[in-house]
Amino acid sequence: MSIYNRTALGFALVILLVVTIGIFSVLTVKSLTVETERLYKHPFTVSNAARDIDMNLVSMHRYMKDVVLSQNNAELEKAIGQVNQHEKNVFNSFNTIFERYLGNKEQILKVYQSFISWRDIRAEVIALKRMGKSDAAAQITKGKGARHVHLLSAQTHELVDFAANKATEFRDKSRNNERQGIIVLAVLSTLACVLSVTIAIYIIRRQAFAAEEIKKRSHLIDQNIMIAQLDIHGNVTSISNALCRFLEYLPDEIINTPSHFFIAPEYNDVDLEDSIWRVLKTGTQWQNEIKYITQSGYTKWAKLTVVPNVNKDYDIEGYTCLLQDMTSKKMSLTDNLTTLGNRRQYEDVLAHEIRLAKRNDSYLTLAILDIDFFKNYNDLYGHPQGDAALAQVSKAILSCMRRPNDFTFRIGGEEFAILFSSTGPDDARAFLDNIRHCVKVLEIAHAASKVSEFLTVSIGGTTLKGSAIRDGEHMYIDADKALYLAKETRNMTVMG
Repeated sequence: MSIYNRTALGFALVILLVVTIGIFSVLTVKSLTVETERLYKHPFTVSNAARDIDMNLVSMHRYMKDVVLSQNNAELEKAIGQVNQHEKNVFNSFNTIFERYLGNKEQILKVYQSFISWRDIRAEVIALKRMGKSDAAAQITKGKGARHVHLLSAQTHELVDFAANKATEFRDKSRNNERQGIIVLAVLSTLACVLSVTIAIYIIRRQAFAAEEIKKRSHLIDQNIMIAQLDIHGNVTSISNALCRFLEYLPDEIINTPSHFFIAPEYNDVDLEDSIWRVLKTGTQWQNEIKYITQSGYTKWAKLTVVPNVNKDYDIEGYTCLLQDMTSKKMSLTDNLTTLGNRRQYEDVLAHEIRLAKRNDSYLTLAILDIDFFKNYNDLYGHPQGDAALAQVSKAILSCMRRPNDFTFRIGGEEFAILFSSTGPDDARAFLDNIRHCVKVLEIAHAASKVSEFLTVSIGGTTLKGSAIRDGEHMYIDADKALYLAKETRNMTVMG
């Protein structure tokens, strides 16, 4: 599904959601109206409580007559008990009214005070009856007692009328709110639909523009950034045209093939690749400079960064390779004839490796290699042939450089510097002897040599712990002294 279709579908869902909200809101308003209708009935609680007060007042007045007409103490106490029970009911009804009455609370208080005042009249009647003054008690009951009850009844009816009026007011407001709510929600829903359509059109247009910009940027990246994606096994899954040009391959010739991290074939050994994999599989990136020899034989250098790609669970699911062309920079630090590092690069790398050795207190070996009787070779075979011999020797030395921290440089006419770390004195000597052997087995004829029929080299080296290293100059002096001893015999390796 294209981005446009996804966007259109998304906004169709938004519009549907807005309409659904509108319908739901209408239903909610209706539900609120029902609740309001219930609220309309709420004032009737006050009305009913007021009516209960009125009925209890009548009952109390009737039982007060029974108090007056009682013939003995039993009848008297029974009548008084009935009066007290109805009084309790009245108090309960007043509690309801006080809690729910929506009018002026002073009106309730006025009725309540009138009811409290009647208690004094009733107490006077009961006291007269207990003293045997039945006529006086009857006179009060029929007189001011009856008038007080009549007043209370009238005041209670005012509460009933107020509650009924308030209920009618609630009902009218509820119906009016329902009509207004439906109208407002209908208008808002319409506006929301119109707004959503407008926004959808705007965003779709913007996305179309953004998609075009993304295509342009993707093209720029493809043409200018050297990048490749690898699967979990290191096979190339995608590659930019910029990197293809650097490697001098077509994309179809690289995709679905092992990348070997784009390292030059002479460096593409198990140890180096294994060391890269060991770093990557810990979840961190690997970065270093690599050398690459194209199909046409042109040597290039690049700064390679390999980054693990992780999924949401942080499991590695592939790798991204980024390369930065360092050829121009390297050429300024490279000997044109042998393509090895020149003296300037030798000094930079030596200073860097000494800092590392001191920081880690690890071994560092510096060796000076010199071709035996090379002046005689040039005199006999000529300088062009001498240059060819130098190139062959440099390749032989380079073929022995297997680790990222193995370096070789051409620092003079036939003089080479070899620098490597993390190797003790015995292993360092064996490593240098292997280089000397690799040069000898080239079997470059050297009739002017005094030690062999083939071209040979002499090597002088020194291996020091980081804590024992003074500086690069003193390491070179020590290696040069060892070389001097090796040249006394020739085709030798001497460690100082």
